[in-house]
Amino acid sequence: MKKLTILVSTVNAVGHVNACSGALKGCLARGHRVIFVIEKSFEGKLKKLGYEEHVYSRDRKQLENGVNGESKPEEIKVENPGERMAQFLLESKILGPYTPLEKISNLLKFFEDPNQREEFFSLNKGVDEAIRQYNPDLVYVDASLVPAVYYSKIPWVKNISTTPLFFVNDPELPPAASGLPTNDKTNWHLFEEYRNLFLYSKDFSDMVKKLGYEPYPDDKSFPETQLLTVYAYPNELDWDQIRKLGWFNLEVFNKECINELDLKQFIPSLFVDDTFDNKWSGKWIYVSMGSMGSADLDLMKRLIAALRNTPHKYIVSKGPRHEEMELAPNMYGERYLPQTKIVPFVDLVITHGGNNTTTETFAVGKPMIVFPLFGDQFDNAQRLEETGLGARLEPYNFTEKQLMDKIDHLLNDQILLKKLQNASKRIMNSNKSEELALKLEQLLL
Repeated sequence: MKKLTILVSTVNAVGHVNACSGALKGCLARGHRVIFVIEKSFEGKLKKLGYEEHVYSRDRKQLENGVNGESKPEEIKVENPGERMAQFLLESKILGPYTPLEKISNLLKFFEDPNQREEFFSLNKGVDEAIRQYNPDLVYVDASLVPAVYYSKIPWVKNISTTPLFFVNDPELPPAASGLPTNDKTNWHLFEEYRNLFLYSKDFSDMVKKLGYEPYPDDKSFPETQLLTVYAYPNELDWDQIRKLGWFNLEVFNKECINELDLKQFIPSLFVDDTFDNKWSGKWIYVSMGSMGSADLDLMKRLIAALRNTPHKYIVSKGPRHEEMELAPNMYGERYLPQTKIVPFVDLVITHGGNNTTTETFAVGKPMIVFPLFGDQFDNAQRLEETGLGARLEPYNFTEKQLMDKIDHLLNDQILLKKLQNASKRIMNSNKSEELALKLEQLLL
């Protein structure tokens, strides 16, 4: 059988890159060549997983002069993937104590920002170079479709690493990033304008034109592919209208086999064994506000303060500002943690509700409390709440009692735990990434 050469194009954010690497594990296992087009801050991270890397740098000439007369973007000096994005989200008031309506309005200004435009221009240049060098059979595209792919005439797959609501315009589904209930349309109209602006963006078209290309039809920011659309959302949380679209549902991008793992491989033995003078409840809770949300230091400090006096042990993903936060004695944390390896050991997850964290946690049958911060996190939190498969709290105005009550309820709800375990058994016994590889082979070979 001929082996495919697959080029991966995605934005430089940890969640999006991780989603693509999980989705394509089956292709890698079946001997296909998979090459990630990545910015230099990601260099070496995909190679460890067996993928090839085509590394590009942010265009120095563009940094110095701007693009086609645009104002010069600021060069933000960060060393780790996603930190530029986290800084942008904080400065743009997409992270912080603002309403979902304010946040989606600010999010849609994404491509007005010179730094984000420059990121897009650099990605397009890197992808164009990679296409010329490798002549791929397929481009696997996530988050943002650059014109170098769209106009290459090479088949491409559309990967949706967020909630699928962002890519549908169905009047029977709540608008993406609203966090509004599925069965109550009362406030849907407030977000309709933003739903359309996300799908049809003149700002995006303007950016494409500045690169010398024609805009996509109807000013679409991410047109439909003729080949295949892939997303990941557990069946128990999915919407009937989306199932009917015929997209390929992985349910979860990344799964972890835990048969031979031990928590002491990731956490110091002294902390694992400590019973805190027999005051420990025996329960483990994982806390992560994601690679972006953990940059909100005020929120992280408030969570730490609320949890420090409980009888549980906490494993905390501290994120880029790790040196600025002090954990309580009942907590252990690091800047970054191997989340998919740790979550199977814990009893509960407190999270921002990013799509990867939500689906990965669901896949191993763990209950969640979601503090949604922006974007699809609102939708994931609401979907868990309305299906009764998790809980939602507001990150900037929750009370300590509300949090304690949610923790106690989820740790002791045996009916919920049984439902989650049944869903986990089904998901963990499937091999959707191999099914995706077989599907791509059928379409292309």
